[in-house]
Amino acid sequence: MRSTILAALLLVTSGAATSACGQSRPASQAAAAAPAEVDSVRPRADRARMKGEEGAPVTIIEISDFQCPFCAEFARTTYHQVDSAYVRTGRARLLYIHLPLSNHGEAFRAAEAAMCAGAQGRFWPMHDRIFAAQRAWSGAPDAVQQFDRMAEALQLDLPQYRDCMVNGRTAALVVGDAVQAGGAGITGTPSFIINAPGGQRALSGAVPFAEFAREMDALLAAPAAAAPPAERP
Repeated sequence: MRSTILAALLLVTSGAATSACGQSRPASQAAAAAPAEVDSVRPRADRARMKGEEGAPVTIIEISDFQCPFCAEFARTTYHQVDSAYVRTGRARLLYIHLPLSNHGEAFRAAEAAMCAGAQGRFWPMHDRIFAAQRAWSGAPDAVQQFDRMAEALQLDLPQYRDCMVNGRTAALVVGDAVQAGGAGITGTPSFIINAPGGQRALSGAVPFAEFAREMDALLAAPAAAAPPAERP
């Protein structure tokens, strides 16, 4: 999955958007050393932030920050419409990539909370709760405790969840996302890369559903790119 994500990101030319959060560099936490150990938590968490059928013709890559208000706006509105119209109907897969911005002090821990929930198969329910309560935990000294209460409400295995958070077991995934996005020149959230056999689209900001659907439908209707001719012997 990693090489595919990076290849898609490198095709994108980032642009400014008025309805997006931005910065000049990834969050400072992303530069911190991540735990070296590799266990089953990380691959489970990595898989959990992808939703939709594996054979879907379109892949939507969302680059987002849990503390960005425009990301929350997208999550509360357009995301649910895209999920209903394209992901649940088998026409698209959705992959969430983390870009915690340096001016959002709780964004990295929020990303870890979602990924630790993902290790128990609950990334998207945690995603919804974190965004829905963004105003309550953003800038709050007890943000991590609020995430813990969300995990409890989702009936997660709390000892496993807390071990994941305390020991930074998914931090490397968040770091890797931020490095890849930053290396591709993406500095604003939310940003979207929509890949299909017939082409690619890049969108920025809290895109309304009508605009998102227009791009999706155009890609779904486009013929697949022709295969290069075989070389003659």
